[in-house]
Amino acid sequence: SSSSRISACGRKALKIRYAEASVVAMAVAAAIGLAGWPEQASAETNEALRERVLTMEEQLQELKKRLDGAERKAEEAKKEATSEDNRAIKWHFTGYGTADFTYNDASNASSSFAGGKFVPIFLVSYKDLMLFEGELETSVNTDGTTEVALEFANLNLFATDWLTITAGKFLSPIGAFQQYLHPSWINKLPDRPAGFADEAGAAPLTEVGVMARGAFPIQEMTVDYAFYVGNGPRLATEAGEGVLLEGYGGDDNDDKAFGGRIALHPLPSVTVGLSGMRAKVKGNPGTGGAVSEGDYDLQAVDIAFKKGNFDIRGEFIRAHLGKLTTALDAADAPAPISDATWYAWYAQAAYRLAGVTDHRILRNFEPAIRYSQFTVSGPDEFKEKEEKRWTVGLGYWFAPSIVAKAAYEMRNFSKKEDEDVVRLQVGFGF
Repeated sequence: SSSSRISACGRKALKIRYAEASVVAMAVAAAIGLAGWPEQASAETNEALRERVLTMEEQLQELKKRLDGAERKAEEAKKEATSEDNRAIKWHFTGYGTADFTYNDASNASSSFAGGKFVPIFLVSYKDLMLFEGELETSVNTDGTTEVALEFANLNLFATDWLTITAGKFLSPIGAFQQYLHPSWINKLPDRPAGFADEAGAAPLTEVGVMARGAFPIQEMTVDYAFYVGNGPRLATEAGEGVLLEGYGGDDNDDKAFGGRIALHPLPSVTVGLSGMRAKVKGNPGTGGAVSEGDYDLQAVDIAFKKGNFDIRGEFIRAHLGKLTTALDAADAPAPISDATWYAWYAQAAYRLAGVTDHRILRNFEPAIRYSQFTVSGPDEFKEKEEKRWTVGLGYWFAPSIVAKAAYEMRNFSKKEDEDVVRLQVGFGF
């Protein structure tokens, strides 16, 4: 190794310095001897001593040259070690891009092309010890401005083959959709299921904290796990939005959220995941006044079957918020509210036609269908986003990470006008 080469050069330099000191000592002794040599000593003897001293000086010069060479080699070895250390840092740029078109038949809506969404992901690793990952989501708003959001940014320490410690902002490990399926080129349909769409749904999106995750075998079965502690959710300041499940860079109370997921793989094609979270949610002060905290509990289960050209999966989430005192709108005074429970679930199936035909075009089509539902049991102020939705779509795969999708949605709301939506989307993962 580089360090052993540096040590070897150092030992060699010490030996040469020792030899140099010995020669100097011998030369000094000889010089003293010459100074005190009796006058009656023969000229021949004096000449022999002078030659001996000259020989020692030549040896000393040779030793100095060897010492300089050893020092240069040590410096070169040090530089090489530093270079090898720098080469151990590797980085990779990846991500995905999306372009959309939406037609909505609601009375207050219009058809629109959605500006391209650019989602770069940066990965930087040091040997097999550390990995940094960061994702930015860049999109164009309806007013023409550009919005940039930090999806996640975290450090991952590979403690063992079965344990990774993550710190920072990370995708929530609750359920499967947010962790594994939400990128446009992976999602089988152009939209998210009802209740899984944004921070005001039932599905946690991101968290800021510390997480331990990994996998281990149990006989013939593999088990994945992820457990975390983080800042937790907050109550929305706008009526109807409920609990916000987006990662916050600070906490508004002293209680932390605890959660995680365990996924069992009884067969290579089957996954069964169980998730849970517990936190405290603080009320909003609004125009002022005393507020209190409520208990927030979440349970979820996800199931997936993926084999050959079949991809069948589903998720169910139940989240409960206990009684608390809060202002449901920033302009209101705090008031007690009863507890509320959010339910979100979906069932989805997709099949690649390559399983039934070898036609060079037809084999790349993938029809998909999904039913999703988001309901709330509790105050009417939390029910504005209740929805039942059917989505039928068809994707065409130009390449393993390039897909064009078309979908038709039938959306039924409890608090607003129903609507039918046509979505077109192209996704490219790179």
